[in-house]
Amino acid sequence: MKQARNTLLAGLLVSPILAYADVHPGKALYDDANCAKCHADMGYNKPSLTKMKPHNYTDLQKAVAYCDSNLNVGWFDDEREEVVDYLNETYYQFPK
Repeated sequence: MKQARNTLLAGLLVSPILAYADVHPGKALYDDANCAKCHADMGYNKPSLTKMKPHNYTDLQKAVAYCDSNLNVGWFDDEREEVVDYLNETYYQFPK
C-alpha cells in the first residue's frame, strides 16, 4: 500500500513537468504575441493573401521576421527562430 501511494505521489509530481515539456517554446511565444488573432482576422486563405504564403523555410523565416518587426513584438533572434521552428513543425514541414 505504501509503495502504491509513493508511486502515485511521484506520478502527480512529475506529470505537470512532462505536460510542460511537451509545449514547444515557439508555441508559447506565438500564443503570447497573439499571432493567431491577427492571422484569423485577416483570413488565412483569402486570395489576396496567397502572395504572403511561405513556399520554403526561408520564406517562413522572412514572414515571421516581418510580423515581429512591423508589429513590434520584440522577439530576440533565437525567439523568432523558435516561432519559425514551431510553425514549420506544426503546419509547413519545409526542409531546413
